[in-house]
Amino acid sequence: MCLPEATVRPCNECPWRVDSAPGWLGPYDEDEWVMLAHSDEPIACHITIEEEGEWETGNIRQCAGAGQYRRNIAKRPRNPEVYVADDRDDVNVFATPMAFTQHHGA
Repeated sequence: MCLPEATVRPCNECPWRVDSAPGWLGPYDEDEWVMLAHSDEPIACHITIEEEGEWETGNIRQCAGAGQYRRNIAKRPRNPEVYVADDRDDVNVFATPMAFTQHHGA
């Protein structure tokens, strides 16, 4: 499978942004998001998903926020098609799993 490119930047509602709405996480809780970001799996931008699990259809893109978080924590997935940002940005996107879970936790 050939993965699509990532969005240009994290969207305004991206849970990986430090200024995101606390607890606004969509289908996963904060621990599940962290586990997914620390895995080798691609993460879809929630705004571009048309059908869950359908990477080959529509305008789905990889999540730039998750890719930025992965760069910030020095996570490099085994699949080179899984997006990871080129440079760190720990000002706008979370840089540790603890910061992410504290921001979004109850």
